Amino acid sequence: MSRRIILGTSIAGALLFFIVGIIFWGGFNTAMEATNKLEFCIGCHEMEENVYQEYKPSIHYSNRTGVRATCPDCHVPDPWIHKMVRKIQASNEVFHKIMGTVDTPEKFNEHRLDMAKRVWHTMKSTDSRECRNCHNFESMNPEFQRPRARKQHMNAFKTGQTCIDCHKGIAHKPVRNLLTDEELEKLEAPNPAFIRPIPEMFAEGLKRVEAKEAAAAEAEKVEKEREREAKLAAKQAEKARIDAAVAAALANQGAGKSATATPATGAAGIGIDWSDVPARKITLFYPGETSMEWVMTGKDHGGARPFLNGGDRCVTCHDKETADMGKKMVTGKKAESTPIPGKRGSIPVNVQAAHDDNSLYLRFEWEDTEHTPVPFVEGGKMDPENPMKIAMMLSTDDVEFADRAGCWQTCHHDARTMPDTPAADAATTSEAAKTLDLKAGVTKYLKESRSKIEIKGKRGKKRGGWDKLKSGDELAAALKANQFMDLLRYKSGKGETEDGYILDQRYIRGGLGFQVDARKEGNNWVVEIKRKLKSDQAGDTNLEAGKLYNFGFAIHDDFSNARFHHVSLGYKLGLDNEAAEVNAVKREAKTTAAAPAAVMGKKAASGASINVDWSKAGSREITLFYPGETSIEWVMTGKDHGGARPFLNGGDRCVTCHDKETADMGNKMVTGKKAETSPIPGKRGSIPVTVEATHDADNFYLRFTWPEGEHVPVPFAEGGKMDPENPMKLAVMLATDDVEFVDRAGCWATCHHDAKTMPDTPEAAAAAGSEAAKMLDLEAGVTKYLKESRTKIEIKGKRGKKRGGWDKLKSADELKAAMDAHQFMDIIRFKSGKGETEDGYILDQRHMSGGQGFEANAVQEGGNWVLTLKRKLLSDKPGDINLDTGKVYNFGFAIHDDFSNARFHHVSLGYKLGFDNDADGVEINAIKQ
Repeated sequence: MSRRIILGTSIAGALLFFIVGIIFWGGFNTAMEATNKLEFCIGCHEMEENVYQEYKPSIHYSNRTGVRATCPDCHVPDPWIHKMVRKIQASNEVFHKIMGTVDTPEKFNEHRLDMAKRVWHTMKSTDSRECRNCHNFESMNPEFQRPRARKQHMNAFKTGQTCIDCHKGIAHKPVRNLLTDEELEKLEAPNPAFIRPIPEMFAEGLKRVEAKEAAAAEAEKVEKEREREAKLAAKQAEKARIDAAVAAALANQGAGKSATATPATGAAGIGIDWSDVPARKITLFYPGETSMEWVMTGKDHGGARPFLNGGDRCVTCHDKETADMGKKMVTGKKAESTPIPGKRGSIPVNVQAAHDDNSLYLRFEWEDTEHTPVPFVEGGKMDPENPMKIAMMLSTDDVEFADRAGCWQTCHHDARTMPDTPAADAATTSEAAKTLDLKAGVTKYLKESRSKIEIKGKRGKKRGGWDKLKSGDELAAALKANQFMDLLRYKSGKGETEDGYILDQRYIRGGLGFQVDARKEGNNWVVEIKRKLKSDQAGDTNLEAGKLYNFGFAIHDDFSNARFHHVSLGYKLGLDNEAAEVNAVKREAKTTAAAPAAVMGKKAASGASINVDWSKAGSREITLFYPGETSIEWVMTGKDHGGARPFLNGGDRCVTCHDKETADMGNKMVTGKKAETSPIPGKRGSIPVTVEATHDADNFYLRFTWPEGEHVPVPFAEGGKMDPENPMKLAVMLATDDVEFVDRAGCWATCHHDAKTMPDTPEAAAAAGSEAAKMLDLEAGVTKYLKESRTKIEIKGKRGKKRGGWDKLKSADELKAAMDAHQFMDIIRFKSGKGETEDGYILDQRHMSGGQGFEANAVQEGGNWVLTLKRKLLSDKPGDINLDTGKVYNFGFAIHDDFSNARFHHVSLGYKLGFDNDADGVEINAIKQ
């Protein structure tokens, strides 16, 4: 041990140094790691009171996966050498801590931009190294990204962008907008050194998502065509019915009998039958103080570079995001200095387009809302004469940027009510005032009419170019070269139309003119427009087949004016052109005539007339789903259902977790991926249903509307139809909270694992020989029942036991006591075959009679089922729930479509029904007539 070895050190000495080295290194690393924790980083109040408070609401602190990125994850490199360099640099932060440089919120904000810029420059120089510790490009799957994110990441691969270019301010207060334009351009400029090949996983994911989107688009196209054909068939059937009625009436008259002939059908509105014209849903959004200059400036709009340099259209990134965008701006979170409390952020509009040899026809339909007073306008209405105005613009690609931004090119930062609008005296004394009509302020204009446009507002300049007007000759040349936006506007107050164009300013007359039919149908606005394809008037765009035109529209609803409207992105309009987003299909217009007051569609069942003004009803979209072999026992068992514990112990309602997931759940079960041993190939997994509810002093009314599906033969049913007599059945259940679990699961409490067609249903012989068979009607098997009617329910099926409790029946006295205590489910059911109604209840089994009864009316309208129910609020029959308009009830419903039976139906989750009650937790609100 004492022999001298390498460098004159003995083995004992070397061992000692080795041990000491390990201890030193371990201590050093322990100390380093101690400084690499969130707790250490927020140990001083400068961090804890400022950036930590901003970080906590961010997705890096709290998210659905529970993965948290703390301060060191983003600010301390992983590689050892770089980590040591960063620790040495941190001594500067210790120095400033001692000096009190940022020891108050005011001081911190004073230095915030400088600190942020240092971090940004560091991350830019390292190709966002710390971001890529978690967010590796190689691992990204574009299938889970929005179109905008996919586009930007592809741009990053090809041009050399890095994470921090787009993702500043994701964990702290955003200060990117404080950078000068020069700083922003330099900092976010692509770095060729960062260009990388597109990862194979990303490319494959991109192919898959593009294939999925193409398939979805094709499926949507097929579905729309199916709906069109169904509407056409319904229309033809209705025409045949009316023709027969007219013939019969004329025959009666010929025989000397008095009769009233049914009026012949005619095209309503402007002469187009819209029932079979394809529709596109376009969501308009509130734009705030955004402008064309805003769109083209990087510090305002992250997509400025792809827009300007890549030629990206606005719809490429934002078509599916307009509702979110509008919400941000209408609430003042972005680009709005004067928000209007309560104003809606978006308006979904159903747009249809058609044409004949001479004219273009457009139809717009959207929901109206209650008036929201404007706080900065006397009387709360900006344009009290006009509850609604609608404007549309058309142009060719001769207008710069119109191909990607549509009519946005007409909106500028110096227009009236916009941030840089000129003062009235400055405007009137300008040279441009000799040419422009500035009575109402600066209106829309095009870049083609100005000699210069200030885009970024550098060095405090006003953005826009309202006063940089070109000469009269140049404007005339631009107009001749199609460098204008054709403008049509309708004002609902006096029914006025305005046909003009936009170039140097907004001209609202001079065009060929157009026709409008505008009306309120229920709570919806419907506006139909007829406009000639060809015109010889200046400022009118001539439309012809084979070409695409830039199209956009705006709605001023609720008496609004100026920029306080809702606008569309820029879309493509064509005539019989599948490449167009708004495709005008060829149809022949008919002479306008009043529409008949007949109920359109084939009646599935006659019933008493249910006359209700549905525009006053509450409405909710509910997606029913295919439940497979799930049951209340399945719901309550952890190995089957991950939410069993929250359901049982936390009192969580099924809708809390699953309200937005029902379509996905149904798809899993209908295909046999989950809880289904006998799937039906082709059966749809979900049905979107519009549920409307209203009441008067005596009655409760419900209306259900849903798309009818194509017939899918059942492989294990003879003839492919389980219930060939009934194409459709619909059942509604109601209960009070006296039934256990119904407050969270709704009618799910009636479904058990031993019911007929379920996994643990008893054999017929065993059922018939049971003691319970003396009290139950088992002719069709075990039906629905409630736990309150049984002495025991086997939940988990331990040790091979059958789940459920069909044969553990309580005594007759106990059942009567349960009825008296409202421990039952009220059920009403409609069967479409013969138009039968059944009113009963569920307790020990399903009783389909005994209630007071109800009225039903069902029709098929253009590919949809529409079922209306009328039921008395109060009843003296056992098994009927008396509806007190001051209380809330548990509500659920199911649809047996396509001749289905038993459990092979579609069901809802459990919802809350209230009356004139919009409190949280009431999902179905019946509003009084």
